[in-house]
Amino acid sequence: MNEATQQTVEPKERKKIETVGQVCQISFSPCGQFLFGGGYDASIRRWDMTTDEPQLLDPIVGHRGWVQAIGFAPGGETLYSADSWGTICAWPYRDEDASPVWKVEDAHDGWIRDLAVSCDETLIATVGRDRFIRVWSAKDGSLVKELPRQEHILCCVGIHPDGKSVVSGDLMGNVRHWNIDSGKLVRETAFEKMHFYDRIQDVPGIYVLKFDDAGETLWCAGGQPSSNTNHQGIPVLHQVNWKTLETKKTQTFGIAKDGHIFDLAWHSDGYFAAVTSGNPGAGQFLLVRPHEDKAFFTHTKLSNCHTLALHPDQKTIVVAATNRNSQGNGAVRDKEGTYVGNSSPLHVFELPGKAAVES
Repeated sequence: MNEATQQTVEPKERKKIETVGQVCQISFSPCGQFLFGGGYDASIRRWDMTTDEPQLLDPIVGHRGWVQAIGFAPGGETLYSADSWGTICAWPYRDEDASPVWKVEDAHDGWIRDLAVSCDETLIATVGRDRFIRVWSAKDGSLVKELPRQEHILCCVGIHPDGKSVVSGDLMGNVRHWNIDSGKLVRETAFEKMHFYDRIQDVPGIYVLKFDDAGETLWCAGGQPSSNTNHQGIPVLHQVNWKTLETKKTQTFGIAKDGHIFDLAWHSDGYFAAVTSGNPGAGQFLLVRPHEDKAFFTHTKLSNCHTLALHPDQKTIVVAATNRNSQGNGAVRDKEGTYVGNSSPLHVFELPGKAAVES
């Protein structure tokens, strides 16, 4: 690839949105007007992205703990959220002073690690530290199905596009396929390297379970941990054939200090975007074609990238990183000795067009 072609495929960073405090996960609304960020301050922040300079609006409040997961159905008008106290909520995201459409205070006993919304917006699946997988009605929050309690903490969840199956990923790197109607285990596979044990501490490596639009491929992303500190590990993505549950391809992105893939999104031009976070200060923003071993674009100037949001028009992507000099733990103090704390600057990139990507 010559230098001129390489320049055409690189995303352009257009702006940076500074934040106060950190966000756990970001997502665009299906209409594309708003960007939402679930925060460590128990709020859901929102920005109007239709102006030249994104406008921070009043946050959505009502959670009690970290808003760990947020999600939408394609074309939906409701924002779903889950927190570290075990609460899930449904919000009319356009309302200036949003009140929950419904709320389940004790959906799980403690930290909800992940949330998935079915494509037809009829179901929501959640998993938590209590080792339960629960499926809820998106309409009113009623419990549809509780699956058997697992032997290990659950880290991530996904719903197949057909709405009949749910997949879960646990601490030990096990991926299990469940039938929603029967509540029974259908099949399972294990990624043993997506778990690390050292000095009575188990380290998970599985963070993302997502399907392609056709439901033919399950992406299992995270890392191969090598230490029980600082998210040390090798970022990894397994492409799994849904029909057979066999791994079609495994891609790794970096070395042990680069950590784990924390989020990814599929672009209809034939590639996916991913972000990694690792040993304090390490972060990558990647664009990767599924059939290739290496990313065709790698950006390493951001610190501890932990979530991303792809705009519905697929021309813009936002990457949430961590402020520089944070040491990864918020321990930095100012001249007066006050803890500064971490923030999550949001980096807004313009993505290349399809012709540039394929060149």
